Amino acid sequence: MYCGIDVAKNKSQVCILNQEKKVIVEFAIIHNKEGFAKLEQHLTKDTRIGLETTSNYCKALYRYLKDRYDVHYVDNVQMKNFAKLHSPNVKNDKIDAKLIATYLSFNFKTVTAIETDEIKDLSRLYYKTLKNLTRYKYMFQNQLNVIFPELEKHCHLRKTVAIANMLLQFPTPQEIAAAKTEEVRNALIKDFHRGSKFTIEYTKNLQELARNSIGVQNYPSTCFKNTVSIMLYYQKMIDNIKKQMGEALEKSPYYPLLDKFGYGSAGLATLVGEVGDIRRFSNHKKFIKYCGLDVSEKQSGKSMSVNCFITKRGNRILRSIFYDRVLVHLCYKTEIWEFYSRLRKTGKHPKKCMIASARKLAVRAYYDMMNCH
Repeated sequence: MYCGIDVAKNKSQVCILNQEKKVIVEFAIIHNKEGFAKLEQHLTKDTRIGLETTSNYCKALYRYLKDRYDVHYVDNVQMKNFAKLHSPNVKNDKIDAKLIATYLSFNFKTVTAIETDEIKDLSRLYYKTLKNLTRYKYMFQNQLNVIFPELEKHCHLRKTVAIANMLLQFPTPQEIAAAKTEEVRNALIKDFHRGSKFTIEYTKNLQELARNSIGVQNYPSTCFKNTVSIMLYYQKMIDNIKKQMGEALEKSPYYPLLDKFGYGSAGLATLVGEVGDIRRFSNHKKFIKYCGLDVSEKQSGKSMSVNCFITKRGNRILRSIFYDRVLVHLCYKTEIWEFYSRLRKTGKHPKKCMIASARKLAVRAYYDMMNCH
């Protein structure tokens, strides 16, 4: 038998077909113990179950069924094309569930899920937290330009947490100048095991800078201190998430890739979380399409469009990962930098060269991940 499940929030529509593809039963279930028990009453060990990947709604049902039955995720792209052929004009939950069951009966491609939920959740939390941190850094800099404008250029605020710790305790130049040198230094090295960079001499220079500051005196610092506190909170959260991503990657078959150039813990965790099992792509071209880095083509007879762009129909997070990795390779002047330079010499636009380099890195990542199995 074939069981198709159209998953929605808090409920699902079920359709079960026999070997002749005739409907045996159709019903709806609520996502609770009673609903799952109702579903099991109609299933046997030989039943093949399929469901679409619908965000987080399908995870509870999939995990409940996977240890007891033959359950698969169906390929969303192929399922969409299959639905266009069999039901182009009508779409509802009952029809979708029947189409999934019919799709299973043809033994089309299904998706093998590997345990990447934790990595995926951590990586997405990491980038959301990083986005919030960036927002508060800009707020911090804007407020600092009023209170202590000389400090940003002098201390490279984007690269250190020590200055933020000091400003949390001494938020104005007047307070920094009036405090004891040892107290200011202790605030600087608060979260560091060694504070060799922040010497007594460095601290005295900082206090001298505060005495000669042109910042607005007696400016209200309550909002500024809150901004610094939130910024430090997000920074600590990012450090913890990166550590947890590294621990989660150790359980993955792709962990050895961390030893290769260009794979950081955050980038690799995001790559593994978004891709899942790389073996579900039979070749690198399909993986490139999934990333949305394939080129659109318009051709008819001898006529072919020369102004082609990437389709962007795939995973935008993967596209951003490979684009960012190109920047790393350009900084270190690797073979990707040589490839980029060759394209630039032919007169191509820098953006096209970046995309071509990102595609090259995606192909390399595909084979690196395949070699881990």
